[in-house]
Amino acid sequence: MGVRAIISCVAAAGLAFAGLSLAGIVSAWGFDWVTIESEEAAPTSTAEASPTPTEEPLPEPNLEIDSRYPPDSQWTVFDVAAALNIRAGPHTGHEILGTAGLGTTVTLTGQVAESPTSGTWVQIRTNTLTGWVFAAYLTPEA
Repeated sequence: MGVRAIISCVAAAGLAFAGLSLAGIVSAWGFDWVTIESEEAAPTSTAEASPTPTEEPLPEPNLEIDSRYPPDSQWTVFDVAAALNIRAGPHTGHEILGTAGLGTTVTLTGQVAESPTSGTWVQIRTNTLTGWVFAAYLTPEA
């Protein structure tokens, strides 16, 4: 062992001995060890919690009758890479309920939503669900 290591060991032993000696003196005087508990709450983390992002409300669509999209008319999905998302409401912020593949025929319900921020949406029915799609991806069946 080097000189520094020996000095460190002696110093640590001395502190331990001093602590034990003090414990003996305190006990000799008739005192016992006491645990002191604080009534204060335990300290909490000082890091600020990141604020929970609040979702902005989706714009209210302007539902109206539009003669360009008559109820019960058949339309075909086109101009999409693979499939068109069918959503729970007329905006991309709404949940995706399913998809309609390229070339799929859908039936319009007659509900049309015009949004100043996201354009024209139409409500459609497939064999398995009803939802909203962006109208630009549909073409009327001939």
